Amino acid sequence: MGGLFWNKVFAAVIATALVVFGINELSHKLINSEQPETPGFAVVIESASDDTAVAEIVKEVSLAELLSGANASSGERVAKKCTACHTFEKDGANKIGPALWNVVGRDAAAVDGFKYSSALSASGLNWGFENLNAFLKKPKELVPGTSMSFIGLKKAKDRANFMLWLREKSDAPISLPAFAAPVVEATSDVMQDVADEASLLIEAASDGVANVVETASELAEKIVATDE
Repeated sequence: MGGLFWNKVFAAVIATALVVFGINELSHKLINSEQPETPGFAVVIESASDDTAVAEIVKEVSLAELLSGANASSGERVAKKCTACHTFEKDGANKIGPALWNVVGRDAAAVDGFKYSSALSASGLNWGFENLNAFLKKPKELVPGTSMSFIGLKKAKDRANFMLWLREKSDAPISLPAFAAPVVEATSDVMQDVADEASLLIEAASDGVANVVETASELAEKIVATDE
């Protein structure tokens, strides 16, 4: 057998390898999708002082969800920031601020014997969870003119933990807002459908590879036969 024969065999092997590699790469791209580095949705937020658009990852979490995952023990630690101005025990005395027993769910400016600011007295607020959350975040934003000097709790988790603990400081704690957890079964069904589709693609790719290999083998046999 001459050099031409081996060149033909080598070319057939290389061609087969390239085809197999191409099919594998194609099936990989069809089945696998790249995962983002950070889960969530990119929301473009325009900067007021700059023309540059800044992309941030934003996830909206409802107050009901935050409260459902809150921890009262952690809330008690947050409450230590407030003890210089407030009492939390039943029949506690007013200090710089009013006593806060029974505060969750009651009307604003309702403690007898405490002199509230005119802004809070005229607010008409009820200290449900939504209003309480807003006041704890930025008191002067919810009630402009309030005499409350506290700057606020920046972290939503801290506010939720504190409110859950504060809710217990009551003769009759009010109910937490309803929160429906996501339905896991629906996600499972979708994942099963994806797995089924992936299996079909893999099977089709495997059949394609087998056909290519068989064709290459037949081609090699024909090359050998022509050189004999």
